[in-house]
Amino acid sequence: MSTWRSSPAPRRDPLADHPSTFPWAARLLVICVALWLSATAAADLTSPSVAQPAIAHLLDGLTGTSGLLDAEAVRIRESATKAAPGTLVDVPGFPIEGVGIPREEVLTNTPEAWHAILLTRAAALIYRDGTGPFAADGHARGGPLALRLLGDPIHGWFAILRWFPGIATLGLSVAIVSTLPPVRRWRTIGLAIALGGTLPLAGAILVLGLANFLGGAPGTLSGEAASVVATLARGPIIQSGAVTAGGLALWWWAGRSQSHDAQARLAAAREARDARRRAALGALPEPRRTVR
Repeated sequence: MSTWRSSPAPRRDPLADHPSTFPWAARLLVICVALWLSATAAADLTSPSVAQPAIAHLLDGLTGTSGLLDAEAVRIRESATKAAPGTLVDVPGFPIEGVGIPREEVLTNTPEAWHAILLTRAAALIYRDGTGPFAADGHARGGPLALRLLGDPIHGWFAILRWFPGIATLGLSVAIVSTLPPVRRWRTIGLAIALGGTLPLAGAILVLGLANFLGGAPGTLSGEAASVVATLARGPIIQSGAVTAGGLALWWWAGRSQSHDAQARLAAAREARDARRRAALGALPEPRRTVR
């Protein structure tokens, strides 16, 4: 009497018993992604193209430059007529030492144009040299701290620091890929990236909300500061949001493959179970049906 041998049960994944386990490398990856995004955002916000316009905006609120130029327009023009060609004309009462308006600009432009020129030159000086150019008896006390945070030294630090969590992110991703099964590795990396992007995203949204809530009316110092903070917060929100969305997309895509594999394993297990039952009852196995 011939005996029929059932096909062996499908090989079980040793990690399938704990599908929700989040390995230590993935937890570190969450932290590194959050640090990398935060350092990158800080480096971008303190870059000259972003920080100098923000400094100019803050200086306008701190010093009242527009009203000062309107009040001193006559004296400024008189000083320009007496100044030598190619020299700078000082603005009486402006608290940034060494910043003036070129003589030719004073003689050919309006106070509105002086306003933009003066603030642009002052912002470039503050960005490069820090808050030292503030006069000792300047109008704005406390404002230099906010300006110092947007300076070139801060940009240099964060431009270097962001490389460390970035390299760690790559190393941890390689560790996850080399230690986890094919489907689970991408699902784990995607979830870690999404969680890491959520942290700076939530922080930027919180800062934006506080700026809008605590900011004063337009034209006031608090209103100008809130406007600058709201403008600066948009960049990190977009950047962190894009990384979070990318991580979720990878997690979802890998989950689809995992779902298909689970369904295939379940079907194979059912077929093997039915075959064992038929063998136990002494029934012959049903011939396989081929679909043409």
